[in-house]
Amino acid sequence: MILAAGCFQKKPVDSVQTGADNSQEGPRQDLEGQVNPGPSESPSQHFAAQVVIRGIEDESLGMPVAACQDREGNTYVLDLYSTDGIVKVFDYQGKYRLKMAPLQEPESQPADVAVDGQGNVYVADLGLRAVFRYSHEKPAEKIQPPEDFYPRSVTVDSEGNLLVLSFDRVYRISPDGQVSSFGESGEGEGQFGAAGSEFYNGPSGIDVDKNDNIYVADTLNNRIQKFSPEGKFLKAYPVKDSESPQDVVVQDDGSIFTVTLSGNLIRMDSEGNVLKAEELQEDFQKGWGFVSIAGGRENTLLVVSADQHRVKVLSDDREVYSIKGDMSDGFIYPHNIAIAGDNVVIIGGDPFSSDDLNNRVMMFDKNGALISEIFSGYNGGRFFGPKDAVFLNDRLYLLDLDMISVFDKAGSFITSFGGRGEKPGDFGVFDNYGQEMGPAGISVGKDSLLLISDTYNDRIQKISVEGKYAGGFEVSSPGPIASDKDGNIYAVLPVEAKVVKFSPEGKKLLEFGKPGTSEGEFFLENGEGDLQGPDGIAVDEQKGLIYVSDTAAHRIEVFDSRGNYIKSIGGFGTGENGFYYPRSLALDREGFLWVADSGNHRVVRLDVGMMAQ
Repeated sequence: MILAAGCFQKKPVDSVQTGADNSQEGPRQDLEGQVNPGPSESPSQHFAAQVVIRGIEDESLGMPVAACQDREGNTYVLDLYSTDGIVKVFDYQGKYRLKMAPLQEPESQPADVAVDGQGNVYVADLGLRAVFRYSHEKPAEKIQPPEDFYPRSVTVDSEGNLLVLSFDRVYRISPDGQVSSFGESGEGEGQFGAAGSEFYNGPSGIDVDKNDNIYVADTLNNRIQKFSPEGKFLKAYPVKDSESPQDVVVQDDGSIFTVTLSGNLIRMDSEGNVLKAEELQEDFQKGWGFVSIAGGRENTLLVVSADQHRVKVLSDDREVYSIKGDMSDGFIYPHNIAIAGDNVVIIGGDPFSSDDLNNRVMMFDKNGALISEIFSGYNGGRFFGPKDAVFLNDRLYLLDLDMISVFDKAGSFITSFGGRGEKPGDFGVFDNYGQEMGPAGISVGKDSLLLISDTYNDRIQKISVEGKYAGGFEVSSPGPIASDKDGNIYAVLPVEAKVVKFSPEGKKLLEFGKPGTSEGEFFLENGEGDLQGPDGIAVDEQKGLIYVSDTAAHRIEVFDSRGNYIKSIGGFGTGENGFYYPRSLALDREGFLWVADSGNHRVVRLDVGMMAQ
């Protein structure tokens, strides 16, 4: 994850035109009005989600990583979990006003936000190696010098120059488009600690003082460095060994604040003498544990805590107000859903977030109102790794890593069965660098037997509702599964990017799909060392259709009962007619298709009957 701080500007500035790319329509926002959705989406088949169950409400914070304030005291928070508007704006009292700047592309990695005196908002995007500028009147502008560019942190000085921290250099981009830069890798004066790797590993914060001198949090060299507006080295402020300064803020009286990787907030005078060092009251032992800081209006200090879903506004060490995120009713990455009657069960989690967002199972009604959260009957009520669920005879059967937990229709725990291993009735578990992964799916087959996609034992197992092994057959790394009224089993094979239909006894009846990007093919993405392919399936017997989540292509592929390609629904987008890594699919009794739109942190319902074939 990427964190950095923005800045508050004291003087109006002109707009930045360097490298402007107006090909993507950005949001046009007005603090007194609304925000129009921004990046152009590229759906294969347009649709409009009829019901949306959001994991995070607009006025709440999910994963805030940076913030800044404008001259009126409005706070702009970069929230990585709010894809349809990654910058949330709050007034001077912390009341939510609007959101803006939708995620540009799937490869985006927003890292920092800054606002100038005219209300233009800049978002540094490490993934796209560009800074995006959002204004009141114009579409989003893409600022991207021609050389290697790694925008980690941004600020704007009093003359309207955009300052961008990029690995081992600082770029200065003037309002008329002139570009200059300074810096290089090293440990000497004016050099920055930067190490080459697949991740950004270099200086991590930038700010300017009232005279436009530039300050850089030289993280790997454990110091803050000061430069003149032209980039001449002036002074270094050592930070205690191993503290690793993550960010820097300079106030009008010359006070320098830095927040360190160990969770300390340090205040120094203009000469570098430590005036105060305090441990922030944040839990750095779980989740990411990162905090960034920014300067606000009237010398206030903004402390941004991702794990705590909070931005605190401080003045003279006292909290003025906080902008908080209430995650008690929320989920993050929904990966599987189950539907019975008017109830929708959503299984979500995030291995990279704090514990309160991991492994949640929640029941909603079809209008999106939370009914209850479901807890396990073991492990203090927490699940180990809930993956999938299915309803059968007023019971909810939940696949939890290496066991099946049984609940009544209200979500009260009844019993559990299963185990870890290779024997019949046991489930295979794979340790992926500390993250345990087990069976991929559960469905109901012939004779009301539970079907388990036992991925790491290369088989599909049949288990009775009492937990007794009832047979099975070999399948190479099966993923999500579904079944029809005749007991036939449809298994997604993500690594092979195809779907296979089996008889109840395990005889192959049909096979379709292959890796590719053409019609009827599934995109196979190599992400973080793991192949990611299709990851959801639903069988509509009434219409004779099979829906498959082409997850890495951000769309739903539709096939007929013989495996012939019919159409694609969706495409990357954060608005009402796009997906961002869609996963589980489910059909309700009215024939609506429900989609776990994982990357957009929501579950949506589609009226597929309204879409022409």
